[in-house]
Amino acid sequence: MYKKIERDNKIFNSEEFLKDKYKFNIVTKILTGDEVLLYSDEENYFFARNRDGKPTWIWTKDNLKDKKILEEIIDVMSLYLTDLKYDQFTCKKEFYDYLLQNNYQKLNKEDYFELGFLICNGVKEVKKVDGNMQKATKDEVDIVAEFVFKFLDFMKVTLKENDEVTFEKAKKETEDLIEKEVLYTWKNKDGKIICIAKYDVVNGTARIGHVYTLEDERGKGYAANLIHDLTKLILDKNIQPLLYTDYSYPASNKAYINAGYEDKGILINFSCSKEKKKTL
Repeated sequence: MYKKIERDNKIFNSEEFLKDKYKFNIVTKILTGDEVLLYSDEENYFFARNRDGKPTWIWTKDNLKDKKILEEIIDVMSLYLTDLKYDQFTCKKEFYDYLLQNNYQKLNKEDYFELGFLICNGVKEVKKVDGNMQKATKDEVDIVAEFVFKFLDFMKVTLKENDEVTFEKAKKETEDLIEKEVLYTWKNKDGKIICIAKYDVVNGTARIGHVYTLEDERGKGYAANLIHDLTKLILDKNIQPLLYTDYSYPASNKAYINAGYEDKGILINFSCSKEKKKTL
């Protein structure tokens, strides 16, 4: 039977979850947040979310077939539905398929997004391009904030996120990332910023994100070079680099693979709406 749990619950150190700890790296970050809502049966699954409007991550054991437990998980989902138009969830594909096969009525079938997970244990040489990686600086805030804004706006549209995206918000985030010294750019031979990327460190892992390249410069190898150099920087700190990507976008995935990342499969991001009636 499920119950509300705390951050130090035994399930987060269980053998089953530890096999998935890298793939569910976001959960580690959720657990360090100021707000956290956690439910679990302490053995087969757990739900984790920071605040309303943020995605809820659902972890389940592999090959979970017990119908009673699966139906219980669906019951717990109702605790995470809000009055927002869309509530986002991320889970393994096998659980999403269960919702689909059982015609879960609150599911928005059109909001299906395959979130690729990749991990790197050593960089590969990439085809060199002009320019080099540089740490973003305070005097570049306005320029780099445009990249951050476009990235956040893309993610909002793609994932139907609830948070409003404004340039002011992007600029504040850019300033914070520059202050933390985790935001990097690739500048071409003329000193023009072509693409950006950042990383977050949590419990010995570094998740690369905010990868965004100017539209007319895509497919030229700039992102692959930035990812390569940033990943090497992380590995040199003895930190495990990983990232999530749009699995349906071959160009970005190729850039990561070329830089030395290994494809470890997908998670599914989807949405549900509270006003829909559940019938199984």
